Amino acid sequence: MLELRLRSGTVVAFDGRIVEVFAEHQPSRRFHIAHLAAPEALDADDGRRALTLDNGTVTVTFAREEAPACARLLASIAEARATLPQDD
Repeated sequence: MLELRLRSGTVVAFDGRIVEVFAEHQPSRRFHIAHLAAPEALDADDGRRALTLDNGTVTVTFAREEAPACARLLASIAEARATLPQDD
Protein backbone atom coordinates (compact mmCIF):
# COMPACT_ATOMS: atom_id res chain seq x y z
CA MET A 1 0.00 0.00 0.00
CA LEU A 2 1.33 3.37 -1.03
CA GLU A 3 -0.22 6.47 0.55
CA LEU A 4 0.99 9.93 -0.37
CA ARG A 5 -0.05 13.00 1.64
CA LEU A 6 0.81 16.00 -0.47
CA ARG A 7 1.43 19.56 0.69
CA SER A 8 -1.69 20.63 -1.17
CA GLY A 9 -3.77 18.49 1.17
CA THR A 10 -4.46 15.87 -1.48
CA VAL A 11 -4.04 12.23 -0.50
CA VAL A 12 -3.28 9.61 -3.13
CA ALA A 13 -3.49 5.94 -2.19
CA PHE A 14 -2.59 2.92 -4.30
CA ASP A 15 -3.10 -0.64 -3.09
CA GLY A 16 -1.73 -2.39 -6.19
CA ARG A 17 -5.07 -2.39 -8.01
CA ILE A 18 -6.99 0.77 -7.12
CA VAL A 19 -5.76 4.37 -7.25
CA GLU A 20 -7.74 6.65 -4.95
CA VAL A 21 -7.50 10.43 -4.94
CA PHE A 22 -8.86 12.47 -2.04
CA ALA A 23 -8.63 16.20 -2.76
CA GLU A 24 -9.98 19.04 -0.65
CA HIS A 25 -13.35 20.41 -1.75
CA GLN A 26 -13.73 17.69 -4.41
CA PRO A 27 -15.34 14.26 -4.40
CA SER A 28 -12.96 11.35 -3.94
CA ARG A 29 -12.13 9.39 -7.08
CA ARG A 30 -11.26 5.70 -7.53
CA PHE A 31 -9.62 4.13 -10.57
CA HIS A 32 -8.92 0.45 -11.22
CA ILE A 33 -5.62 0.13 -13.08
CA ALA A 34 -7.19 -2.22 -15.65
CA HIS A 35 -9.43 0.68 -16.75
CA LEU A 36 -6.84 3.42 -16.42
CA ALA A 37 -4.51 4.56 -19.18
CA ALA A 38 -0.87 4.70 -18.14
CA PRO A 39 -0.50 8.05 -16.37
CA GLU A 40 2.30 10.43 -17.25
CA ALA A 41 3.62 13.37 -15.26
CA LEU A 42 4.15 16.71 -16.93
CA ASP A 43 6.90 18.92 -15.53
CA ALA A 44 6.29 22.63 -14.98
CA ASP A 45 8.99 25.29 -15.16
CA ASP A 46 8.83 25.83 -11.38
CA GLY A 47 9.62 22.16 -10.67
CA ARG A 48 6.08 21.02 -9.94
CA ARG A 49 4.76 17.87 -11.62
CA ALA A 50 1.18 17.38 -12.77
CA LEU A 51 -0.11 13.82 -12.98
CA THR A 52 -3.34 13.38 -14.94
CA LEU A 53 -5.63 10.40 -14.52
CA ASP A 54 -8.71 9.22 -16.41
CA ASN A 55 -7.96 11.12 -19.61
CA GLY A 56 -7.36 14.36 -17.76
CA THR A 57 -10.50 14.40 -15.61
CA VAL A 58 -8.35 14.32 -12.45
CA THR A 59 -5.06 16.15 -12.04
CA VAL A 60 -2.78 15.68 -9.05
CA THR A 61 -0.10 18.32 -8.61
CA PHE A 62 3.14 17.44 -6.83
CA ALA A 63 5.38 20.18 -5.43
CA ARG A 64 9.03 20.18 -6.48
CA GLU A 65 9.97 18.48 -3.20
CA GLU A 66 7.37 15.75 -3.87
CA ALA A 67 8.88 14.63 -7.19
CA PRO A 68 10.30 11.42 -5.62
CA ALA A 69 6.82 10.53 -4.34
CA CYS A 70 5.38 11.09 -7.82
CA ALA A 71 8.07 8.83 -9.28
CA ARG A 72 7.26 6.10 -6.71
CA LEU A 73 3.57 6.28 -7.58
CA LEU A 74 4.25 6.09 -11.32
CA ALA A 75 6.63 3.15 -10.85
CA SER A 76 4.12 1.31 -8.66
CA ILE A 77 1.32 1.80 -11.19
CA ALA A 78 3.56 0.71 -14.07
CA GLU A 79 4.63 -2.41 -12.18
CA ALA A 80 1.03 -3.32 -11.39
CA ARG A 81 -0.09 -2.69 -14.99
CA ALA A 82 2.66 -5.01 -16.23
CA THR A 83 1.02 -7.89 -14.38
CA LEU A 84 -2.38 -7.37 -16.02
CA PRO A 85 -3.50 -9.92 -18.62
CA GLN A 86 -2.95 -8.65 -22.14
CA ASP A 87 -5.81 -8.55 -24.66
CA ASP A 88 -5.05 -10.42 -27.86
